[in-house]
Amino acid sequence: MYDPHLNTQNTESYELGVDLTFLNGLFSLNYTFSRQNVKDQIFEVPLAGSTGSAELVTNGGAIHTNAHEITLGINPINTKNFKWDMAFNFSKIDNYVDELAPGVESIFLGGFVDPQLRANIGDKFPVIYGTPFLRNANGDIVVDEDGLPQIGSEGVIGKVSPDFLLGFNTNFEIYKFRIGATFDWKCGGQMYSGTLNTLNYYGTSMESVESRTAETFRFSHPAVKQLEDGSYVANDIDIKGEDALSYYDRMTLISEAGIYDSGFLKLRELSVSYPVWDKNGINVNLNVFARNIILWSELKGLDPEASQGNNNMGGGFERFSMPGASSYGFGLNVKF
Repeated sequence: MYDPHLNTQNTESYELGVDLTFLNGLFSLNYTFSRQNVKDQIFEVPLAGSTGSAELVTNGGAIHTNAHEITLGINPINTKNFKWDMAFNFSKIDNYVDELAPGVESIFLGGFVDPQLRANIGDKFPVIYGTPFLRNANGDIVVDEDGLPQIGSEGVIGKVSPDFLLGFNTNFEIYKFRIGATFDWKCGGQMYSGTLNTLNYYGTSMESVESRTAETFRFSHPAVKQLEDGSYVANDIDIKGEDALSYYDRMTLISEAGIYDSGFLKLRELSVSYPVWDKNGINVNLNVFARNIILWSELKGLDPEASQGNNNMGGGFERFSMPGASSYGFGLNVKF
């Protein structure tokens, strides 16, 4: 259903930048700050089924974005037979939801009944919304008398946006050989891993194997138990290996159990090239490359850049994705 008073979405953008070069090109520094204000943001706002429509397309509020980008280039060596250059690219992009439609605190963007990806007033965009662990007033996870985590009330269980991104690339030119490498570092951010959560439940992950074959094991997160006088002490309740199914059954009911840090450090590409022909205006270069060959991440066996759903759900969901794959190849470039 479309709002008969639907207005155009308006965006105001401001950008300030500076480009600096030092010591005849030995160092270069570029910095850009941008601010973007989006007003009358167009959203699909959920409606009660009694209206005959599931959603209302309307002007749902306002979002602002602050973005910082810094590029540092260094050329430490530049001789006839040996050249070396490198560059760092830092970016920090923060999107905040300022307003939504009257009476609406958050808007569903994608996902399942639980968990979901939402736009939440006052939070960075987007957030993961779902069932959390039950916590006490101090923020500690509380287990029951069997040592199993308890289910809390629905709310925000994860922040998708990273703290910052940092890219690094470097090139060496030794005589005619050119060697290049590219690294990427994503710091911060979270995502829901449906794969790891489901593998635990069906007993096909190494974690679940170790739990059910052990005599006893304990809830994997730091937690507390409540005493009869209402106070809390550190959790020391062991769970029998034969009760592993009950444990993982409880964990699947708590979406927060599937939230993982999505930060990573990746060697994205390594390449070597060599000019095999450079005469009469014709240049031929032979190159070999390897991509995605090293990855450090909390998501073991999976690539945090893998996601699914509408618009990739902003990178907040992963479910039954393929493990990260490396690729190797060679190329022949001809210029004339």
